[in-house]
Amino acid sequence: MRYWTGAAIAFFLAIVQASSVEQFKILGVSPNLLLVFLVAWLVVRGLDDVLPMLFVAGVTFGLVGLQPPGVILLALLPIAGFGVLRELHVVHSDLILVVLLVFGASLMYETVMLGSIMATGGVRGVPEIGTGLRAAVVPAAIVNVALAPAVYFVMRFARPAQRRGQLSF
Repeated sequence: MRYWTGAAIAFFLAIVQASSVEQFKILGVSPNLLLVFLVAWLVVRGLDDVLPMLFVAGVTFGLVGLQPPGVILLALLPIAGFGVLRELHVVHSDLILVVLLVFGASLMYETVMLGSIMATGGVRGVPEIGTGLRAAVVPAAIVNVALAPAVYFVMRFARPAQRRGQLSF
């Protein structure tokens, strides 16, 4: 049941991201609520819960948004790699872990998107990679990091109950 619920939430959030959130601009970029949500879900629920959500969110956002579907899925893929870092328990504070993972995932997501734009001919406003990093990638990471604590505190309510000492249902 948790996979169906997560997939439905990811589908709905991808629709909201493509239709509404893209209209808001902060520091010249729009926040990526979908990415922040997926990272917060990863930290709160774990890697096995977020993997189906990555697929559903990537395909849905790619089909509904204006980007090619495979590029969005490729840009969301580093979140799965960060799930391994979460499982290692290197950082013991979940809030700090969310902020660090959102920063890294935002940098990677926006870099993949910038690479896709540059590979397909680019836009007239982004002639070189340095300008793209300065104008789009870094501000997007800052905006997503600012959004991360609020999304994380909402996601804390989705944390499953601790089942220590239980051997079965």
